[in-house]
Amino acid sequence: MVTGQAPRVRPLRRPDESMSLLNDLFAKPLDAGYEEAAARRQAAGERPTSERTWRSPALAIGLVALGLLLTMSVLQVRDTASVVSSERQGLIEQIDNEDARVSRLQGEVTALEAEIGELESNLLQNSAAGQQMREEVEGLQVTTGAIAVTGPGVVVTVDDAEDQSAEDGTDRVLDLDLRQVVNGLWSAGAEAIAINGQRITPLTGIRSAQDLIQINYRPTDAPYEISAIGDPRTLARDFGDGSGGEWLRRTAASSGISSNVRTEESLDLPAGNTPLSFATPGEGAS
Repeated sequence: MVTGQAPRVRPLRRPDESMSLLNDLFAKPLDAGYEEAAARRQAAGERPTSERTWRSPALAIGLVALGLLLTMSVLQVRDTASVVSSERQGLIEQIDNEDARVSRLQGEVTALEAEIGELESNLLQNSAAGQQMREEVEGLQVTTGAIAVTGPGVVVTVDDAEDQSAEDGTDRVLDLDLRQVVNGLWSAGAEAIAINGQRITPLTGIRSAQDLIQINYRPTDAPYEISAIGDPRTLARDFGDGSGGEWLRRTAASSGISSNVRTEESLDLPAGNTPLSFATPGEGAS
């Protein structure tokens, strides 16, 4: 053991001594030459490079051009929307005009048919054979829906669901629903049927186009009133017990579609207006 000599003290080291290079980089981020150049610019009152860049003429021109481009795009979109809206309004007006024209022509056809019927009656009523033929013709006209008819019957009203949320549209009345009701009324003994004033004839089509139902190629909308002339004592009961009433109770009602049946003492159904497309009188017809 050595005595009389002071112990040696180990010198303290900096904790970050091993990171001296990083410390120097953070402490002096710029090279001496860069620092000197920056000091000269600052002494001369010159703006930093970043500020000069934002104020350069090229950048200003680019921003103006971008603004003009965006403005032109917005104006073009507005013009396109205006054109589409104008075309849509024009189509709506054209449809309304054509619909009014068809209604006017149908009125003329109805008036001419009434005049023809009156002339036929005057010609056939002069003899017993003619009167019998007249009655047969009227019976055929009633069956085919060629003339207006009046009589007691029932009215079946079918309407869309109040809360229409089904994506497939099953909560709205479909053309299939109306066909089922019409067929059920025929089976129950109906003699004449009309839907919302459109007479159902052997040539009537009940079809859907987009979200509208067309009857005799005329659009109609809910609620749908299906008027049927027949024996009021049995027509409503037989319809409810038959396929039409079963369809409304099970299939339609399950989708929220509402329906009701009421009897009427007198119903006025118009004549049908679906012309023959291909049929013409034969050679022996007179």
